[in-house]
Amino acid sequence: MTWLDYALIGVFLGGMALVGLRISRLIKNPDDIFVAGRELTPFVAAATITATNLSMFHFIGMGGIGYQKGISIIWQNWTGNMALVLSAILVIPVMRRLRVRSIPEFLEMRYSKSLRILIGGFWGLRLCVFLGTFLYVAATAAGVITGWNSIGAYIAWLFIFSVVAILYSAIGGAWAVAIMDSMQFAFIIAGALITFPIAMHLAGGGPSLFHWLQTHGKEVHTQLVPRTGEFSWLFILAIMMASFKWATVDQAILQRAFGAKSPRAGAQAMVLSGLITTPLAFLWILPGLAMARIHPGIVNPDHAIPWLLSHQLPIVGRGLLGFVLCGLVAAQISTITADINSVATLFASDVYRSLRRKEPTEKMLMWVVRFSSVLCGALMMAVAFGLRFTDSGAVRANLAVVGAVDIPLFIITIVFGLFWKRTTWQGAMAGFFAGGAAGISMYFLHIKAIESQLLSIVPFISSGTALIVTPLVSILTRQDPKGESSKIWAHFHSSNEKGDNFLLAPGSLAGKLGLTLIFGGFACFLGGVIAAAAFGFSFATAVALSGMCVLFVGGLMRVYSR
Repeated sequence: MTWLDYALIGVFLGGMALVGLRISRLIKNPDDIFVAGRELTPFVAAATITATNLSMFHFIGMGGIGYQKGISIIWQNWTGNMALVLSAILVIPVMRRLRVRSIPEFLEMRYSKSLRILIGGFWGLRLCVFLGTFLYVAATAAGVITGWNSIGAYIAWLFIFSVVAILYSAIGGAWAVAIMDSMQFAFIIAGALITFPIAMHLAGGGPSLFHWLQTHGKEVHTQLVPRTGEFSWLFILAIMMASFKWATVDQAILQRAFGAKSPRAGAQAMVLSGLITTPLAFLWILPGLAMARIHPGIVNPDHAIPWLLSHQLPIVGRGLLGFVLCGLVAAQISTITADINSVATLFASDVYRSLRRKEPTEKMLMWVVRFSSVLCGALMMAVAFGLRFTDSGAVRANLAVVGAVDIPLFIITIVFGLFWKRTTWQGAMAGFFAGGAAGISMYFLHIKAIESQLLSIVPFISSGTALIVTPLVSILTRQDPKGESSKIWAHFHSSNEKGDNFLLAPGSLAGKLGLTLIFGGFACFLGGVIAAAAFGFSFATAVALSGMCVLFVGGLMRVYSR
């Protein structure tokens, strides 16, 4: 790296910190920190959801898996985008009308206060672990690219990224995250658009690259729906399940949607974000494939893309590396700040506020938010430091946690919380812990026959356990009727919010057609994936892709019609 590269990154980091300080003047009450005053337009909300979703985890982590295992890792993005559409029409309208700030707040309304406190604290800690993987990716990439990769330099990188993220997230809150994410999104795309053609040129172009992979023992790298391997069709179905969790209960994503000015605006933002991100996924997966030809033999997949950046960009142009790194830093910081903001919401609103006998003052609540942000920074730095001593890669580490402990939360919140009134708080709590324990235990049993498919199998184990235990315990326990829970189902069919006509059951022909296309496209996607695996039909992958496209068309029709 040259002095120009360092100068660009320094100015960029300093600028983000200063913007956070300036935006702090907008903060007048806790809602400004938590949900940006609920004033975000569909396009601003879509930009911040997209920027929250994109990070170095995608460019470095998923690009690295593409380098090591092939293009099928792209479904981690694509299934998430489809899940955004489904969440937009089934979950967001109800949650936004309830005017909740977080999923634990919804759990109190649906089940009990104790469950809110428990899940709020647990989920805050879980997000700190999640952020640790993102911070690890950022510091690892910075070390490989700059050559400063000693343990001392690694700690310094952790500190630099953490301080900037905490500074403008803790002080500026959701307003800072929303405003800066819209700007950072432009940097992210610009950096990716520079790296992508360079990587493909070095690999000889797309057709040449795919021919080389197929003739050098890497044919599976070119298969969108492989029949075998770690990221096969079974992984695609498992990650689809995890994507439902992400799009319906992930605090960082929903908090952006909760900040929309209306239920319809939140739904539109979710669909637009999914549509935008789908073609962009090629910008970080294909460079990973290209690296398989350019520089094979890298052991840690998280080092593949950093090697490409540090060795090839300086040859193309002076200062180009610094500019691309600004895009990568923007991607990482936007995700970290959004999740820090989410952790602060969970700890302050769902734990601290619920434990107090009387309502805290707004000043005290905002102080707790900022203290929680600093605490989150310390915890994520500790996790990132521990990951320094592994070589499994950030993607696998994250997928392992998601499959084991995240999906049971989706089961008790969405499947039973919204769609089965008989569920009790005891059943929900038992299902959550039983599902998590079953998923985690699979990693300690060391069953050789399934070790290579653990990342795909664990989500089915954890979700299946939660699906069985939750209703069983609910039937055996007494239902506690609550006046609050009746609000939930009332908001399925009506709204007290002025001008809100976005209901779950569409009234217009266009809305009904859109809903039909959504579910028909999703069924087509599932059929294509299963057919490609079970029968090896050559057209099955095209069917799965067509189903995904139909789902997006239906999503647009639904959110822009009555």
